[in-house]
Parts: sequence; C-alpha cells; structure tokens
Amino acid sequence: MSSGFIKEKIKDRPVNKKKLIVRFFTTVFLAAVFGVVAAVCFYYTMRSMETVRGEEKPQEINLSSEESISSDEAVSEDEAGEADGNTELQEYQKEEKTEPRKTVINNITNKVLMTPESYEKLYASLHETAEEAARSIVTVTGSVSNTDWFDNTYENSSNGAGLIIAQSDKELMILTAKNITDGAEKVSVSFVNGETVDARIVKADANTGLETVGVSLDDISSKTKEIIETAKLGSSGGSLVGTPVIAIGNPFGIRGSEGYGLVTSSSEEEQMTDMNTHLITTDIYGSANASGVLINYSGRVMGIITTRYGEEDTKNIITAYSISDMRALLERLANDRDAIYMGIYGTDVTDEAAKDLGIPKGAYVTSTIAGSPAMASGIQSGDVIVEMGDRQISNFADYSRALGQLKPDEDVNVTVQRYSRGEYQEMKLEATVTSKE
Repeated sequence: MSSGFIKEKIKDRPVNKKKLIVRFFTTVFLAAVFGVVAAVCFYYTMRSMETVRGEEKPQEINLSSEESISSDEAVSEDEAGEADGNTELQEYQKEEKTEPRKTVINNITNKVLMTPESYEKLYASLHETAEEAARSIVTVTGSVSNTDWFDNTYENSSNGAGLIIAQSDKELMILTAKNITDGAEKVSVSFVNGETVDARIVKADANTGLETVGVSLDDISSKTKEIIETAKLGSSGGSLVGTPVIAIGNPFGIRGSEGYGLVTSSSEEEQMTDMNTHLITTDIYGSANASGVLINYSGRVMGIITTRYGEEDTKNIITAYSISDMRALLERLANDRDAIYMGIYGTDVTDEAAKDLGIPKGAYVTSTIAGSPAMASGIQSGDVIVEMGDRQISNFADYSRALGQLKPDEDVNVTVQRYSRGEYQEMKLEATVTSKE
C-alpha cells in the first residue's frame, strides 16, 4: 500500500480595496478634526496669554508708582479729609470730564494736606534715616598737653566729625578734617555708641584739607563692630538743585546734630592743584565749624562738609565737596598714597567753547605753578591736554585720574593742543611727575 503527502498552498487574503479606502479617509478626517480642535485651543490659549500679559503691563508701571502711593498713604492715614478726597475722585470718574484738569488738581491738593501728626511721622522717618547713616559717623579728637603758670598739666583738644570710608584687614579708615589733628600729640576716635579708641594719622591732602586716620580693628570691641558700618557713597554728578538732603555729623557744632534742607547749587567748581571739585551748597544754616557729611533720603553720602569756601554773607551755609569728585582722592588717602604732582590749574572745555571758539575738547590749562613739573616740561596756560601716556583726555577729571595712576618720578608723554598762528597745533611734551604731601 502506497502512501503520499498532502500538499497545501496557503494563499494571501485578497486586499479589500473598499475597506482600505474607507480607513484612509477616516484617518484623514480624524486628523483634520484634530487639527481644527488644536488650532481653536491654540487660538484661545494665545488670547488668554495676551490678556494676562496685558494685565501685567500696568503692574510694571505701578511698581514705581506704588512707592509714591505708599508714601502718600503713609501721610494720608491721619488726614481728616481722606474720605472727602475719595468721594471727589469717584464723582470725577462719573463726570463727562468737561474740566478734568481742575478736578484732578483739586483732588491732589486734598491729598497733600498734612496734619501736625503727619509732620511728626515725616520727620521721625527722616531722623531714622539719619540715625542709620550715623553708624558710619565718628568723632575724631586731637589733643595736646600744655602746662599753666603753676606747672599744672592740662589738655587742649579739638574735635569734629569723621566718616568711616573703608576697612582693611587690620584697620578702619576714617576721613576727617586735617585741622582737627594739626599739632596733636594724641588722636582718638569715638564711635556712635560712645566707645573711644586711639587712632593714628594716615595721610593728609593739602588741596581739600581732608585726611584719613586709622583705627586698629583689635582695639574695637565686638559689640561696637556689630553697630558700626562703612559709609554708603552715593552719586552727586549733574544738577542736584532741589534735591532734599540731611546734614549729619557735626553740622551745628554739636556732636550728633542734624539739619534738613535742599541743595541750592551744585554747579560751582573749585579749581585746585591738579584736580577740581564741585561744591554743593544748601539752605541749611549751620556752624562756622561744621563738619560731617550730606546724605540723601536713601542714606547715601552726597558730599563732605567743608567750611573753607563760605562767602562773607553766607559763611554759615552748609557747603560740601561733591562725593563723585572725591572718590579718587578718598581711595588714595585710604591706601596711604602720596599725591602725584604736576602743578596745573585747569578746567573743562565746554561744548559752547568747542563749537564757537574751535577749542579742542580736553583739559584746558588756566595756569601752571612756578617750578612745577608742568612748567619744566613746557606746558603753558592756554594749552589743552588731550593725551597723557596712552590715555585720551576729554576733560579735567580725565587728566586728574590719569595723573593719579602714575608713580612718583615717573616720566610721561603729554600731548597738548596749542593755539598758534590762528589755529590749534599738536605738540608732544615729556614731564616727570613728583609726589606731594
């Protein structure tokens, strides 16, 4: 009996084109629906985000106005007419705005009305600012011993305010007036909490009459170190007229006294040897022996009080050196560096002088001191210094900064523009600077 294998052939199921077409169009339709839904969702989402952003913009504007509002609110808490002011504002919003300016002005006028209690709060706040800034104020005393007709020893002393301007790893550096320690056998510093320690004279500046004294950190108690702080220096560039300031330190000849007022002028420039500084005058009437600093309402130092430039009819008006012009000097004094001396008095070339007279921009030399390095190098009055070494000079402050970067007995190339035969011509000179106490 014979046997055989059964052979089978499995065939693929025939493609159902109709179902395939239906599936294809179904997928396309669903994709289209999904796309439409996604587009609608995206559209409304973006509109919602734009709405939120639109709401955030006024908030950014209010950040600055909130400070003004909070200030007004602090005052208006005690105003008797606060409710009336709010009522007027609501009435104004309902009006057709026929006279908007008049209504707004009336509302503002009501808002700034202050009671005696409001003034008390205002001045209490100013006193807190002054008190906080006074943590960097000290009293510097210079003492000398003398004997009377009967050989009894007594001590003469003078004192004035000082400002903590820097701290090294070993000392506090304090800025004060040089006349306080002139001829003193002993110098001491009293901090805001009354602690008194010995100090040493570090460096003086003949131009401004300022000097630094140093106090060893080891001599200061830990309690005092927690209280005192280095002064925060502000910026006093540009016009400051109308800026409210506080005089602290010793403005009325009494330790810890305070004066409040406004800046009346900041444009007057005092020409000194190789540097200039603007004088800040105020309407604060102080002592002929005033000392200390001017601070703004943020507690930052705007000027160093000086009594060297008072006019006869305004000699008791508080005047200060602009702190922006003093920064380089303070750094030099704090680092016990001698002044670099060239011997030039000068000023800036104004835009008007440059345009109308054709004077090049730079440091204009008004005069040179006889026997100075400047005179020895050939620099003359009327010259305009436009370059020192590799530094471009566009004003007298640039010249002072460039000079301060040099070392005693260093040679420096000075490029000047000198008027000759109807025009300015460039000249290159060489000067050897020296040091000056």
